Amino acid sequence: MCKEIVLDVHEMQSPEPMEVVMDMLEKLNQGEYIKMLHRMQPFPLYDILLENGFRYKVTNGEFGFDIYVWFAKDKKSGELIKSLI
Repeated sequence: MCKEIVLDVHEMQSPEPMEVVMDMLEKLNQGEYIKMLHRMQPFPLYDILLENGFRYKVTNGEFGFDIYVWFAKDKKSGELIKSLI
């Protein structure tokens, strides 16, 4: 079973959301994924994710956007996220 890690950054001011998610990415394990609750889309983050072996999916959420992040090689997390949205 995949483990969801929720990062609620929707009230934080820049650059704190980026710092928080980058810290969490260093700690992320296979079988875990991040659901980041953000009031805006962090466009600079998307290239960083792709360049470092992650995938992401963005949906409309309660506070603006829900951004799901997982390891590109983690097929189970990717499939779970696609089934959730």
